[in-house]
Amino acid sequence: MVEFALVAPVVLLIIGATVDMGRGLLLYTMLQGASRDLARQSALVYYSGSNTLPPDCTALGTPCGKTPLTTSAHLLDPLGITVDYQDSTAISSAPSYGTFTANANPLQPGTITLAGGANPNTVYVFIYELDSTAGNPNPRWSCPTCAATNGAAVRTSGHQLAVVDLKLQWQPVMARFLGIPTLITFDSQSVARIEF
Repeated sequence: MVEFALVAPVVLLIIGATVDMGRGLLLYTMLQGASRDLARQSALVYYSGSNTLPPDCTALGTPCGKTPLTTSAHLLDPLGITVDYQDSTAISSAPSYGTFTANANPLQPGTITLAGGANPNTVYVFIYELDSTAGNPNPRWSCPTCAATNGAAVRTSGHQLAVVDLKLQWQPVMARFLGIPTLITFDSQSVARIEF
């Protein structure tokens, strides 16, 4: 009994940590899949008008079965993960929950840092276009309130790059159980060439 009392907590911690690591790996793998799927769809002309509305192919005589672009990020919903997507308030800046730092090469994806106060177990979605056309905003974020100045298109034609960056703030169950305020940020970025 004494030996079991001494050994059991250590064994249970090892088992719990192993399960936690497996769950973290599953979340990261699913995040990568969602990122690739989002990038692949964001390159289609159907989604050039909005990231949150159904694509315009649903209004065709024979409508397509596609759903809003951000639906792909909800692949993690069954694992208790919340998805947060917001349009920007300026076409040249990221949504309020993150900051964008441009790459030294303006035609390559930049770096996104989550703003303070990010919630645990939440995926933050960043979708933008890198536009090499002179005079166009670069990067170009979805900004419905900017439509009068910059047009209503979320992405523009010309084979630009669509970039999807998903960031997951994950809190391991063991860390929460032990009272350790640990958040791990998983990041998955995918790039696709716009097809129109």
